[in-house]
Amino acid sequence: APPIWQAVATQPAVRRALLITVSLTALQQLSGVANLFNFSSTYLLARGFSDATCASVAVAVHASNVCATLLTALLMDYLGRRRLLLASTFGAAACAALLTLAAASPLEPWAPPLCIAAAAGFVGSFALGLGPVALLLPAEVFPAAYRSTGAALASSVHWTAQFATTFVFLLQAERLGAAAFVPHAALLLFGLVFAAVHVPETRGKSLDQIEKELSRS
Repeated sequence: APPIWQAVATQPAVRRALLITVSLTALQQLSGVANLFNFSSTYLLARGFSDATCASVAVAVHASNVCATLLTALLMDYLGRRRLLLASTFGAAACAALLTLAAASPLEPWAPPLCIAAAAGFVGSFALGLGPVALLLPAEVFPAAYRSTGAALASSVHWTAQFATTFVFLLQAERLGAAAFVPHAALLLFGLVFAAVHVPETRGKSLDQIEKELSRS
């Protein structure tokens, strides 16, 4: 088989598979989920939330991640990858907006519970679709000759995006304040449109069927 870069130029199935997988693995990290895990306490303390609220957020996001991941294992082949991906991306964007609302009004009595719920909802939404589906699709959408190379490229983009996102977040939070997660919400909405337009359903289809579908698109 020719190198993957040559195949991207000449084979529509390889080209679309690379576009889908690289875009989704980048979106995984550009969503800001790693920043919520790594910097939630720093971000929330700077906004005026109490230590107790920060501790509750830390517990809530990890509990939500575990529960949503277990639920995804049951739903992946029942609802399908595409449906979970779209619902997950929309849910994460909505929760990022709610987190921003809470962070903008830390002294309001409703802000701490909303902050905890929004953070847990953000991570839970991510774990229901965007997290697992983006990692599963490289094995399903690439033709056999390019599956390992395509998956490696998608994984490289995943880790590069995570490094870039976490590297800039503290400066981002300093400059944007309560709106630190607004860029992530905007990227999630962009990703939602991208997924709706470009990502096919792969549940119940053979690898040959998926390749033919991508070739026709």
